[in-house]
Formats: sequence, structure tokens, C-alpha cells
Amino acid sequence: MRRVWAGIGQAVESAAIAAVGLVLCALVLLAVWGIDQGFGGDPLLQWRIAVDAWMLGHGVDVGITLAPDAVLAIGLEEAGRSFVLTLGAWGIGLVTLWLHWRSGRRLAELPPVETGIAVVAGALATGAVGLLAGVSAQHPSAAPNLGQAFALPALVALVGMVGALLAARGHDWLHALARALTIEDGWLRPVRAALRAGIGGAVGVLGVGALLVGIGLLLRFTDGLLLMESLEVTHLGAGVLLLLQLALAPVAIVWGAAWAIGPGFMLGRGSSVSPLGTDLGPVPSLPMLTAIDPDTQSWMLVVVALPVLAAVVVGAFARQTTLAGSADRPVHWWELAATAVGGGVLAGALLGVAAMLATGAAGPGRLSLTGPDAVQVAAWAALEVGAGLLIGMLAGGRGASALAKEGAGTSMRDVLGFGRSRDEPVHDADGADDVVGTDEVADRDADAPVTDSSAVDPDAQETAAVAPMPRTTRDAAPSEAEAGDGPADDATEPPHPEHERTRDPERDPEADRPIG
Repeated sequence: MRRVWAGIGQAVESAAIAAVGLVLCALVLLAVWGIDQGFGGDPLLQWRIAVDAWMLGHGVDVGITLAPDAVLAIGLEEAGRSFVLTLGAWGIGLVTLWLHWRSGRRLAELPPVETGIAVVAGALATGAVGLLAGVSAQHPSAAPNLGQAFALPALVALVGMVGALLAARGHDWLHALARALTIEDGWLRPVRAALRAGIGGAVGVLGVGALLVGIGLLLRFTDGLLLMESLEVTHLGAGVLLLLQLALAPVAIVWGAAWAIGPGFMLGRGSSVSPLGTDLGPVPSLPMLTAIDPDTQSWMLVVVALPVLAAVVVGAFARQTTLAGSADRPVHWWELAATAVGGGVLAGALLGVAAMLATGAAGPGRLSLTGPDAVQVAAWAALEVGAGLLIGMLAGGRGASALAKEGAGTSMRDVLGFGRSRDEPVHDADGADDVVGTDEVADRDADAPVTDSSAVDPDAQETAAVAPMPRTTRDAAPSEAEAGDGPADDATEPPHPEHERTRDPERDPEADRPIG
């Protein structure tokens, strides 16, 4: 029953989180409807727009079919055909992710079974709210994808809760996973360092992207202000436009990171924005896009070094903390190499996923393709972050314990299970090195004679002259029966009177006569 209540409680909380997001979006549009439009028109239109914005914030595709007057206002022939908006406004989804992260930290205190039930119930409840909202927002002009309306919000909630659980119990789960996969304990330290360095490297690159976006907006602030004036929006409209740009801020940060890494991004078919060159066509009238410099400057090539520099800082921190080592277990060179490779690959994968989420259709026509190439971003990010991590760990070793020499403690061959090399010298007890391989040692052992500790060498025994046999008389030479059993029989059986009578010298004079 306790498990059921844990699931019900998390389901109610997750449904409330999703409902709060929808209500916040609806309140903004209701304010525009009431203040700017005087509560005129269809109020359900504001609800549908709010639901569409919430859906785009969770990555749900929204099909658009513009009315003829809207097509004339835009002035694009392609706008007359139906198109699908796929570019996510992830700022809204990050609110859902953060609130479920907080729920996951609380669920981490429950037993594992109850935690699993609560996580599944919370994800299903979020998906159910998304599905109901999507059904309510179906309209010929705009309609969210109902399948994605259930799955993607549930996935966002699931990622938030599972991420919090991994952060809270990651250490225990890493050991359990290592035991399940039979990973040697010697690999756990570089694996843990690679995970932290990879996540830190990805965050560092995204921080570089955010910094570049901020610098671009600051340098081109005048152009953005002129664009805002040309739109002739009201004060409330300016506020709504600001919220819209905040919702698109995660996408802009990923685009900035892709630009810093090198591949850049597209803002419509046939366009290219990268440090090597910028080719822009018509762009939407969004003040945030004024951060893009239409002209290519020679100093822009320097920004490619910023992701590497961020990874160097992360690598230095990793060397000072996770890979600091100790006197009992020093850090080996291969641990640094494994951390750099693993961290670079993980950072590339994370940034590639981020680039994929920041890619999509932002409108009809040429705007059906915007964003960076996820594969190129992942490849270049893995290379740059990996190199930066290695440089940072080598440079950050100053002050930390020195690297261990190969052969001291756990070596690379021990971790890989290769054992001793064939050509490695065998150390004798006196410290001398005999260059013999394992095969030679085996052959030497095979040729050695088999000895038995219980066997005695006949040549080593002492010899002595054999004394002559005493002359045997009938009385002095006992029979074999007497020699073997006589004493015992004498001790247990009294002599027979008949025998005493026959051996009595007074009655038998022949008794002392020698034989023969």
C-alpha cells in the first residue's frame, strides 16, 4: 500500500507541474488578450496558442496551416502551404525538467521499488496532461502531434527525475554496474573521472556559447533596439517578446556553442554561420538574432580556442580532485589518457544531442531547416574537448601527487589482464635480472627431474661390515616361529610342562649335545 501511495503522490505532483506550465503560458496570453485586445475575439484562441507554445517547449511538433489573410501579411508564397514547426522552445521545457529534478531528489530517499513506481507514475501523469492539452488545442490552423504530446513531455519529466536519482545514487549505481559488467576496480577511477570531465566539458562549451551570445547582443545592442522599434509593439507586447526569446534562449546558446566549436549553424536553407564565413539570407524579425554578425571578421577564428580552453580548465580540476591520487594508489598515465578520451567522447555525445534538439523548422519555405549539424558538432566537440582535457590534466598535475611509473602498483597490463610480458626480466631473490620469458621458465620447470622427498639415495647411506653368523645350536637357534612369535607367546602363554620335561638336562643328557 505504501508503494501505491508513493506512485499516486508523485503522479499528482507531476500533473500539477505540467498544469502550472500550461497555466503560466495561458496567463501571459490572457494578459495580452485582455489588455491589448480588450477581451475581444475568441478566448479559446489564446488557450490554443498557450498550449502550442507549451508543446513546442517540450519538443512536440505543431502543424500550421495559415489563413489566406495571414499569408498575404507575411508575403511568402511558401506560407500558403501547410508546414510543421519543429524547432523547440526549450526554455519552457527546462522549467518542467527542473521541477521534476527536485522531485527526483526527494524520491532518492525512498526504497528502490517505491522510487521506480513513483518515477513511472510521474512520467505517465505528465504525458496524460500533455495528451489532454493537445486534444483540447486541435484546430485546422494549428494542431500539435498527439503522439508526441504524450511521449515527449513524459520523457522530459522522466529525464529530470532519473537525472536527480543518478546524481544522488550515482556512486552506488556505478559500482553495481561495474560488478554486473565485471569491470575491474582499477577502471572505476578513470571511468568516474571521465564521466565528470565529460559532463563538465559539455557544460563548459555551452557556457562559452552563452558568453558569445551575450557578447554579440551587447555589441549589436543598437541594431536590436532599432528592430524592436520597427516592430511597433506595446509595452506588454515587448514583455511577451522578451519571454519568447527567453524560451528560445537554450537554442541560441547551443547555436553559439556550435559556432565556437567550428561547424556553426544554418538559419534557413542555403545559409551558413560559422567562424570561417557567414552567409545569411532573410531572417525572422527577432531581436535576439541581431547577435549574429553578418560580416566575417578575422578575429573570429580565435573563438575556436575557447572550447579547448574551457576543457583545459575542467581537466585541471579533474587532475586536482578525482585524479589527485595518493601514496598508496598513485595515478598512472593511462588513467589520464582514458579520462581524456572518455570525457571527450561523452562531451561530444552530449553536445551532439543538444545540437539535435536545437535543430528544426522555424517557419515555412527556407526556414524549414535551421540549427547546427549534430554529427559535425559531436565530432568536433569530442576532438577539442578531449585534447583540452588531456592538456589540462597534464598541466594541473603540479601540486598533486606525481604520476606513478609503469610497473609500480596497478599497471596497464594488470588492468587489461595481460599479465607479465614475455620479454620482461624475471627478478631473482638476489636482485639479479635473468632475461628469460615465461616460456623459458615453463621449459625449465618441465625439464627439472621429479624428486620425492621420501625417497633415499642408496649411495648416501652408511655401510658397515656384516658380522659372521653365530653358530647355531638347537637351544641358541630358535625356530622361525619362535623368532617371530616366541617372545609374545612366552609373555602370554606359560611353558608347557611336557616341554620343560623334555629340555631338563638331568632327564635328557642329549640336550647339551651340539647338533651335528
